[in-house]
Amino acid sequence: MKKLFLLLVIVLSQSVFSQKDSLNTNSDYERVYVEAGFVKPLGKLSNKFDLSPSFGFWFRNKLNQDDFIDFGFNFFVPNNPVQVNFAYRDSVVKYKSDHFAINIGTRFAKTIPLSQKNKNFNAEWNSGIGLALNFYKAPIELEFEDGEHTKEVLTTFYLSQGVKVNYKNVGLQCHYEWSPYGLFNDKIEKNYGSQSLMFGIVYRQ
Repeated sequence: MKKLFLLLVIVLSQSVFSQKDSLNTNSDYERVYVEAGFVKPLGKLSNKFDLSPSFGFWFRNKLNQDDFIDFGFNFFVPNNPVQVNFAYRDSVVKYKSDHFAINIGTRFAKTIPLSQKNKNFNAEWNSGIGLALNFYKAPIELEFEDGEHTKEVLTTFYLSQGVKVNYKNVGLQCHYEWSPYGLFNDKIEKNYGSQSLMFGIVYRQ
């Protein structure tokens, strides 16, 4: 699944870049944002995994002179994840991380010029909302009956707030994110955690 998803990201990226080159060569702003960095879990979520690599892809549309709306996703691969308690039948079982989590959504961007002489130097104020998914799988030693699910997907919404500092086609970013994973899943252990910090570099074109 992870290999298929990565292949889809590459194909989608190449497609968007080619469309931009052919249809939007005179654009006065960067439309495609490719991101790489890390996710740092905070609070109770810090017990679930360590600092983990994160990657993102976003496509931008202009609202007015300084305001934009982005559509895209960020995904991360939990590093050194711990096993998490899930309710299974009448028992509590430790499920293993499927080493994959993704956020799909939209975010509002407000640009702020940082130099009157250089238009390539600016900051962004970002506010995001979307769908967050974190994947777990049951241990193989469990005996399953026909039709039983061997995987659990923690599905919830997320809210994010962050900043970017851009110079020409490169930027640095930092975002705080709140994802209440246990809000819509009554099988997950209580107090799973919901806070994280995402930071890294951005290439825009």
